[in-house]
Parts: sequence; C-alpha cells; structure tokens
Amino acid sequence: MSSPTLNESKPKVWRRIRSLRTDGAPASEGLDERLQRLADLGFVPNERVCVLRRSWWKGGALVVQVGNATFALRDSEAACIELVA
Repeated sequence: MSSPTLNESKPKVWRRIRSLRTDGAPASEGLDERLQRLADLGFVPNERVCVLRRSWWKGGALVVQVGNATFALRDSEAACIELVA
C-alpha cells in the first residue's frame, strides 16, 4: 500500500512529509530538478505541511503551507510529496 500524497490531502489538515518521490513519473533530469526545487523550498521529510486551498478545476493549483511559508504548487508537483499515513 502506497502512502498518500499532498495532492490527495484534504484542505486544512496538517500532515507530515514522508519523502519526495518520483513514482509513476518518467525519470528525467527535469524531474530531479523539480524535486530539488521542492526540497529547497522546505518540502523535506518530517516537515509539517497543509493544503490551504485548491483551485476549483480538477488538476489545478494548490495553495500549500509548509512551516511558516505559503506556496502555490501544481498538482503534479504536489503528487511528488509523499505524506505520513
């Protein structure tokens, strides 16, 4: 059984990050850069994270808080963030 990802999380529920993953996505240099960018922004294991809002269309952006910072993430970026179950 796989762990839930940030794009599957309900709004306003605080969770902990388990890891950044590439499962289900083709391995490429661009994807590695995306994971490094997320880590640089603070999306690292054991950090608390919360989806604050979602766009109204399916697959749209999410407004996410990690630590004390707030970011907008694409659905595909949020899918790379694995959460503790």
